[in-house]
Amino acid sequence: MQYGFYFDHERCVKCHACEIACKTWNEVEIGPRWREVVKIESGTYPDVHAMNVSMACMHCGDAPCKTACPVSAISKSAQNGLVTVDPNKCIGCGFCAWACPFGAPQLSAAAGKMEKCNFCQTPGKTRPLGMPRACEEICPTGAIQSGPMTALATQGRMRAAAKASGSVPGLPPTVLDAQRRFGTPN
Repeated sequence: MQYGFYFDHERCVKCHACEIACKTWNEVEIGPRWREVVKIESGTYPDVHAMNVSMACMHCGDAPCKTACPVSAISKSAQNGLVTVDPNKCIGCGFCAWACPFGAPQLSAAAGKMEKCNFCQTPGKTRPLGMPRACEEICPTGAIQSGPMTALATQGRMRAAAKASGSVPGLPPTVLDAQRRFGTPN
């Protein structure tokens, strides 16, 4: 069974609580960020769009970081699909970071090794897979969810269908919703 994350950018308020919870739970040193909130902007004035995205390792089905590692320090669990870095094998070359489209692997200055989100499976602090991840648990708006990808995909399809029909339970009203209901201001 493949585990992963579902992220709803419409709920993210860029509070950075997920970053802090991740660093705290996993005892990540100053510098590397296993989860990072970024703002993505597009368009030109007056049609400008922005969204916040909380990025972490996506635990890819066919992980390019695993393929790029010359010493096989990155593995993918057949049991739960999690992609992890073995610090005993890692030589800190950074090839995995170059290969990852999400920029997940980062160099630990203290250890000289690559590290990344391990789905809160830090040795000695392992969270059972049925529990929320640290980033998910602290998120005040519920923008981050974790679990089996089959369940997350079903949830994503249901939310997309509800949004297309004009109602998304649990989501705060957006500007688009207000415009639909009350018209565009003159």
